[in-house]
Amino acid sequence: MKGYKVIVLDVPLLFEAKMDRFTKPVIVVWVDPETQIQRLLARDKSSEEDARNRINAQMSLDVKRGKADIVIDNTGSLDDLNQQFQKVFVEVTRPLTWTEFLRSRQGVFAILASFTSGVVLFMKTFNNHTHIS
Repeated sequence: MKGYKVIVLDVPLLFEAKMDRFTKPVIVVWVDPETQIQRLLARDKSSEEDARNRINAQMSLDVKRGKADIVIDNTGSLDDLNQQFQKVFVEVTRPLTWTEFLRSRQGVFAILASFTSGVVLFMKTFNNHTHIS
């Protein structure tokens, strides 16, 4: 909002909260279910049953992957993840084409602002020419 080109929101329940309609692009970091279980067990030191219950209480990563604009596959190493992140970062910070700009919120606002100022200018001109003395 203060001039940054990219703002990252880390929202685990983005789709469940229906916040995905306010963000573009939506990036999902995906991992296969078994790797997800193993990492959760290692991180939280919980039982496998607790880990599966926690995962099953959320929307599946496969469903989220299907809703995403960009998917980062996190089944590899940390270096693999970093390489994918760098590619995504380049993609989301590159300049927009005209078509992409016109389809973006920023483009829509620019079109609306241009249209609105054009209507105001037209109305002022019209009112000045049609004024009856």
